[in-house]
Amino acid sequence: MPGRPCRPQIYRIFQHRHAPGLCCAVREDLSIPSFVGAQGWNFGAEVRETGSLPFGFQPAPAREASAAFGYYLFHHPCETLSARYSRPWGGEGAEPDRCGP
Repeated sequence: MPGRPCRPQIYRIFQHRHAPGLCCAVREDLSIPSFVGAQGWNFGAEVRETGSLPFGFQPAPAREASAAFGYYLFHHPCETLSARYSRPWGGEGAEPDRCGP
């Protein structure tokens, strides 16, 4: 049975200042975790699941981690989160518009 349809999630992406490849994605409807402070993290971008996503960001694991922990950590291989270093989501078998059972 297919999962129920839902609206695409929007995430705020923060990048660690001293390890720029380390990123923390937080859904727009969730609070920013306390470890993401101004001294260690920069706001990098706001992304929608159905739009251009930073390399390393995967919508299904992002949904699962956000539901369990309130945030999603991933590695972005570039020093910036600019659109130049992003790609459209098109993973094999991916259905970003489905929430699950």
